[in-house]
Amino acid sequence: MPPRADVVVFTALGVESLAVREHLTGPLVEHEAGGALFEVGTFTGLHAEWRVACLETGEGNVAAAALFQRAVAEFRPRHVFFVGIAGGLKDVEPGDVVVARYVYDYERGKDTEDGFRARITTHLSTFALVQRAQAVARTPDWRKRITAPPPGGEPRVFVKPIAAGSKVVGHERSATARLLAEHCGDAVAVEMEGQGFLQAAYFNAGLEALVVRGISDRLSDKGEHNDRVWQPAASRHAAAFTFDVLSRLQPPEPRGHGLGRPVTDMRAISRAAEGQSTIGFGPDHTVVVVSGNGSVERWDLDSGEPLPGAPGGGDLRFGHQAVVSPFRHSVAVARRQSLDLLHFAGRSGEHRHCSVPLGGEEFLVAGGGDVLATHDRHRVALRGFDDGRILREVPCPSGLAAASISTDGSVVALATTNSVHVHRPGMPATEWPIRNRLEFLRPGCCVAVSPSGAYVACATFRELVVRRIADGSVVLRRDFSGQESRDGLGAKGMRLLCTDAGGVLWLRRGRLCQVTDSPEIRHLEQAGRYDDFAVHPDGGLLAAAGSQNLVRVWQWSG
Repeated sequence: MPPRADVVVFTALGVESLAVREHLTGPLVEHEAGGALFEVGTFTGLHAEWRVACLETGEGNVAAAALFQRAVAEFRPRHVFFVGIAGGLKDVEPGDVVVARYVYDYERGKDTEDGFRARITTHLSTFALVQRAQAVARTPDWRKRITAPPPGGEPRVFVKPIAAGSKVVGHERSATARLLAEHCGDAVAVEMEGQGFLQAAYFNAGLEALVVRGISDRLSDKGEHNDRVWQPAASRHAAAFTFDVLSRLQPPEPRGHGLGRPVTDMRAISRAAEGQSTIGFGPDHTVVVVSGNGSVERWDLDSGEPLPGAPGGGDLRFGHQAVVSPFRHSVAVARRQSLDLLHFAGRSGEHRHCSVPLGGEEFLVAGGGDVLATHDRHRVALRGFDDGRILREVPCPSGLAAASISTDGSVVALATTNSVHVHRPGMPATEWPIRNRLEFLRPGCCVAVSPSGAYVACATFRELVVRRIADGSVVLRRDFSGQESRDGLGAKGMRLLCTDAGGVLWLRRGRLCQVTDSPEIRHLEQAGRYDDFAVHPDGGLLAAAGSQNLVRVWQWSG
């Protein structure tokens, strides 16, 4: 098990890493994860003692994004920072600190015969941390944490946009400098990692992320003196400011093994319809249940009050019976003869119905949200959520047992009794082995793709494995005991869910549990048996529909 860490601080260079480590008390503990070497120490703030993991990523946005995901999978931190140096574009001097309100990805664009046409995108730091940084910047107290006298005047703090790309911008009259002046005119600094860092943070709901940079030079004033004097000084100033921000944050809530605290009174709402149910979070802070006859029931999460739904009628198909979109007021219901799509006009009861014929052996695939999918054991059809039309098809391996897709359908995972096949557009299919005790019992195999498509989890009667899709590395492998294997035999309504942090929740025989590499599967507290469960796209809420006709929602810290 990795050591506990509530905070991860990333740096790109050794001089930046040294400045960060000066604020930690030791001994520092080394922890290796897939080749990445973390150092974990302690920092005592005003309100809490924090365990901080540090990682030197090397230069570049790609490295920052890739190692970000590894850190999240290992530590599940609450706060992440990228700390280091940057070049000043305007208004700033060497030694000043810039907190990135947002970061421009200045290299996005289209190269045409008439030249490069910029299509600049932005990535935001977390609002709460930006607010805290602004409060810290209003007083000079943070400077007391600087570990050596500044070589110039007292450093100032700017909470402003910065720009990030893969180039070292070496002169104020370079082509890149001119592009920045034209398209990123309010950016005060330029660096090489913040865009990849914040983009990775965007895909990991529940994390708070901030980029802090010390100015080591201006584009018009580069040289050996800056490297020798101002790079260490700028690194120290950025680290001092970062740890003063961290010192003022409130302590984290304890990470319990249960479901957390309930959300409002809607945790005990009676459902009108009977039968196996599917639950999901809708947009605009709503929760949706599709009952065993296809009726749709909705509730407001703030008040717990019911919202207009839609009546059911008729039997649903075996297997995965419904998909609730978290991004639109829409659900897909797999009936005996058709796939029914219901689109509500916001929170009102007015809705539009669309029906798509399904073959006798065609089933709904778990996952999706922007799109949905069906399979007939020969091919998976990715379909538009609006009208069910087929967008693309993926061939199925022989002996298909389970299938799952990412939110946007860009990742399709198909499991047989002893392998997992992963398909991504424009890339060759990947096959990974998985062990099973009973090769002929296909219902004992479950598969789940995380919402962003970063991870895939597969469970058999013998083991559960979670892999990072980008490189195929195993982030969790859990062998099952004999009793744990027997618990899955003949179980109905089994549901596996993989989070964007690589965590796993599993519904087995109506019991909701969390699977880790601990000796025992951790069963979460609950009342009665559950038909289905869902995690909110932001990662902070968990909902379950139970056999006692209740819909329950909890705060969830994973």
